[in-house]
Amino acid sequence: MSILNTVASMAKGPGASDHAQVAGGLMHELEARGGVGSLIQSFQRNGMGSFIEQWSQGNTQPNPTAIENGTQGTGLIDSIAQRTGLSPGVVRGGLAITLPLLIHHMVSNNHVTPSGAQSGNQPEPTSVLQSILQRIA
Repeated sequence: MSILNTVASMAKGPGASDHAQVAGGLMHELEARGGVGSLIQSFQRNGMGSFIEQWSQGNTQPNPTAIENGTQGTGLIDSIAQRTGLSPGVVRGGLAITLPLLIHHMVSNNHVTPSGAQSGNQPEPTSVLQSILQRIA
């Protein structure tokens, strides 16, 4: 089953929350853009590496401003908005919930370092999506 089919079945069903749709759109975009490591590196380039450190350690407080600043220049918010049909503001809010959970999951399970380097085995995107959706449901 492809990530698109998983997203469609898990995050786009009747009554699915906006956050679930954003999580699915994020996973698809990351799959196309080089993974979580490239997103972590964008945050660092944009001077937002301290948020990656906080999220890596489990402090996953939502911060839409950090999301906007950290993803600046990537087009990620607009791409997810276009993919999901949600407004960029809703996507930013959804990313403020899902991205810290994703970073914590990936770092704490040794899939990526806080600097964005891959480490260990890489999980299937569908299993990561399921983990995130369970935490935001």
